[in-house]
Amino acid sequence: MNTLTAANKTILVIEDDNALLGIITDKLHASQLNVISARSVDEIFTGVAEEPQATLRTADNILTTLERLHALPHIDAVWLDHNLIGEDDGIDFIVKLKANGGNWSTIPVFVVSNSANPDLIKTYAEIGISHYYLKAEHRLGDIVNDINTALALQQ
Repeated sequence: MNTLTAANKTILVIEDDNALLGIITDKLHASQLNVISARSVDEIFTGVAEEPQATLRTADNILTTLERLHALPHIDAVWLDHNLIGEDDGIDFIVKLKANGGNWSTIPVFVVSNSANPDLIKTYAEIGISHYYLKAEHRLGDIVNDINTALALQQ
């Protein structure tokens, strides 16, 4: 039995499949982890689940994005799907996350995806994710245990 605990840590889960997002959230809550969830990159950075495609990125939009990031509770780890709603995918999220610097650039990221593309996995490794899981090859409980262990070791 694993004696390490990561209770009361907060996980940001970004998953486009609503049913799967609910299952992941329930499993993380059962491990005493707090969860903030989203289905798209835009939902995290702007608070809008799906931005209209005509929306322009302006200095005001960027300032609002930074203010939203700082207003979020402390995030201890990220559970990230590659394919998401909207134009941005998981790689775009990590690039934006790290571009904002500070604590955001050092948060461990666990990518959980259906894509087994070796080039995609290599790209994720190069930009510094903590682990890449293929959904079809890993049980949800095992991924949650891995995240719990990683978070407990950070303490």
